[in-house]
Amino acid sequence: MAHEWREQQGKEALAEVDAFIAENPDYTRQGVDQPGQGVTNWGVFARRDGETVAFKVFCDTERKEREGFAFKHWGPSGLVPRLIYDAGPRMIVMSYLPGTYLPSSREVDGEGPWRRACREVGHAIGSLTRITLGAADRADFESRYYDGLGPLEAYLGRIIELGRSVQARDPDFSDHFWKENLDFIESQLEAIFSQPRVLYHQDIGNLHVKQGRFIGFFDLEMCRVGCASMQLASASGMLHGDQGGWQLFREGWQAATGSQLSLDDRKAAAAANHALHWREITRYLSYDGTPGTGFHWASPADPARYREGIETVQRMLEVE
Repeated sequence: MAHEWREQQGKEALAEVDAFIAENPDYTRQGVDQPGQGVTNWGVFARRDGETVAFKVFCDTERKEREGFAFKHWGPSGLVPRLIYDAGPRMIVMSYLPGTYLPSSREVDGEGPWRRACREVGHAIGSLTRITLGAADRADFESRYYDGLGPLEAYLGRIIELGRSVQARDPDFSDHFWKENLDFIESQLEAIFSQPRVLYHQDIGNLHVKQGRFIGFFDLEMCRVGCASMQLASASGMLHGDQGGWQLFREGWQAATGSQLSLDDRKAAAAANHALHWREITRYLSYDGTPGTGFHWASPADPARYREGIETVQRMLEVE
């Protein structure tokens, strides 16, 4: 059933792109290699005046509106694709970002370029946290998106509330490790909430590098209102615990932000990272440990895998 839905979504997305191209014949899909597809939106590459461009057809209008908010907010920084055309309630056309993901660039580009890219990525992600989010824009975002969980306090509070329920009810998470982990997250909430609010890219691993250079962030639709610790938290996983890569990333982050990452900073980031693990354990805030509940498309969490991820970040950030 899911396969049939995805196939139909692809047909509808291509029809929408082709209808746009029919009205704008300076665009073409002919002879253009197409990207792999994720599980939500649909991407199509095309060419216009010799330039490769990317169409993105969203699975729902809220995702598209959030991405539009992010384009407006981050666009002047040059860190995200150029928005070429806003093509209606579900589709945009944007500039193409060459390159590959940071983890795979080690094999694609080699060790030296990968090391340079780690520092550049740290600098780029740190730079995002320096882009001020005005009070009016923050209030607008929090009131319009994520169905009441737009404010950071509400979001993390709900994750912990559901996490406590899962820890009490689900035998896979009854080990004392999980209680201590939730206690640690809760102990850091004051530090997290005291930080200035910024727009943060929750799926920060969606970035490209090429030959040691940072190219740009993409897939901005899951942006949220957060803080620097949340942004660092969402970035921690892409380094897979590589201590050398982390030190280079840290250098870039500190150069961009103009401040050293203290132990308190790293503790807050680790706690925020662990909260993002609990976001998945709770099946994206739909599961409270009661058998048979939770989003049907979200698989039950593997406690060994999530424990390994939590402990890896603890070691990498040196907060054990």
